[in-house]
Amino acid sequence: MPEPQRGPHFLSRLVHKRILSSDGKLLGKLSDLAVALDMPEPEVTKLVYRRGLWRRNLWWVDWTSVDTINDRSIGLKPGAIETPFSNDAEEFLLKDFLLDKQIVDIHGAKVVRVNDLQFLRSDQKMIIAQVDVGMRGLLRRLGFEDAVVGFFNWFFDYSLKDRFIAWHYVHPLTDPGRLRLQIPQAALASLHPADLADIIEELDLHERAAVVDGLNEEVVAEALEEMDPRVQRAIMSQLEPEKAADIIEEMSPDEAADLIADLPPDMATGIFKEMDDEYRQTVKDLLVHEEDEAGGLMTTQFVALPRDKIIVDALAYIRQHAGEIDVVYYTYIVDEESRLLGVISLKELLSNDIFTPLNRIMTTRLVAVNMDDDADEIAGLFAKYGFRAIPVVDTDNRIKGVIRFKALLEILAPHLGK
Repeated sequence: MPEPQRGPHFLSRLVHKRILSSDGKLLGKLSDLAVALDMPEPEVTKLVYRRGLWRRNLWWVDWTSVDTINDRSIGLKPGAIETPFSNDAEEFLLKDFLLDKQIVDIHGAKVVRVNDLQFLRSDQKMIIAQVDVGMRGLLRRLGFEDAVVGFFNWFFDYSLKDRFIAWHYVHPLTDPGRLRLQIPQAALASLHPADLADIIEELDLHERAAVVDGLNEEVVAEALEEMDPRVQRAIMSQLEPEKAADIIEEMSPDEAADLIADLPPDMATGIFKEMDDEYRQTVKDLLVHEEDEAGGLMTTQFVALPRDKIIVDALAYIRQHAGEIDVVYYTYIVDEESRLLGVISLKELLSNDIFTPLNRIMTTRLVAVNMDDDADEIAGLFAKYGFRAIPVVDTDNRIKGVIRFKALLEILAPHLGK
């Protein structure tokens, strides 16, 4: 009798093994494994096997009935109960549900494809340990792993590497009809917006909808700001106007204006109707300007304070409005009619006595741009002075907005070979 396999076990090598009763009778061949995925370490719950050649003639036994696993077969314990298979809503068939499917690797912040699954046996349990996303997993499924690995070792003196991802870093993506599986929203929300944007961009329409529907508006808004405009439009087209408006209102006004400018007019009109009046007007004011002009690049969420305030006032204002401010590293000093008088960096606010008047430490040698200055001119100023942001003023020197370097980079990057 073949020696029992010690493990680890791979799904590709378990499928098609013979299922034998305790007295050696052939019951069928393994078709799949059922598992409950809503556990930190998902356990195999059932062996699903096929009797004869008829594909739909499926039966199952509980995993606790398994006695031995060897190269050729899986042996059952005495008294194992066979039952005609019916899919339990609480369980998933691994081969059908995960093999060749996309998964989100939270640790690596990317979407990868499942080539195989690795299991470990412990205390009579069979637990999913790792997901194989490498070439060796694919070769193993095709039955060529040993031959190809041996050839590479012999001919190239090179060992094909395993590419495993531990299960706790992996979260399956599912279609909306099976959303009870729950994409891990807390884990996705903890990613950097740029990483989350990369993940969402790689998904299909249904998967994107499932992810966006499960995340809160602020997280989606931050990710949208990092996405390709084509993906932004695709996501907006799947949302109800009210939901789309809630998300856009969490974005910086300049980013929101850029997004809405790319939408079909009827869609943009529907979203505008659902927006807060003040925010809607802010975005519409930005839309008057071309995208590559200062007026189209600026954000209106910045810190502007009267010159008679002191540092403690400025710090209190920043703390109170931090969630609404796009530019926190500069405080702009203005007169009663919002004319720009000076600027103070955050470093200066933090390094002086808190009772120091703002007009005493403000820099009056100002660099600003006009509403219709183009991106190339503005880029030259960023390069020359090394600012993180540059104020935008009208013909009367009233501050109208601030251009962040990030916003400028988004316009120029395509011309730089991004």
